[in-house]
Amino acid sequence: MASVVLNAYRVEEMQFKNVLDTGTQIKLEHKYSFNVRYDKGNKCIGFFAVEVYDKDNQDKFFAKTKVAAFYTYSEGMEKDAIHREAFKEVFPYAKSIITTITANGGVPPIILPSVDINSQSIYRFDLGKKE
Repeated sequence: MASVVLNAYRVEEMQFKNVLDTGTQIKLEHKYSFNVRYDKGNKCIGFFAVEVYDKDNQDKFFAKTKVAAFYTYSEGMEKDAIHREAFKEVFPYAKSIITTITANGGVPPIILPSVDINSQSIYRFDLGKKE
């Protein structure tokens, strides 16, 4: 069975800002971005970015993180399948980071909703030299 294995990850960036007045009601929105760069030897790196912010006050309340995740994958796997499986492996860690940032920031912890990556369109751009 083909598989993708998350070997390690590192948080490259964390940001949190909360300068809203006490009692301000917020409407949360979020954005995700996930890109995969392929290396030699069935290895790849996924770059996952998450932003959560107040729809009406994006500059006054937000939590952001960027995570680099390091994977190995089975020989012969299609890139779309690798992308989807890699996302599934790293998403819980990014979700946990946002929850921790907000909980430690003195606001009720924000728990990101799950994402059904299989229902999403994957846009693929192969960059680099063509031989």
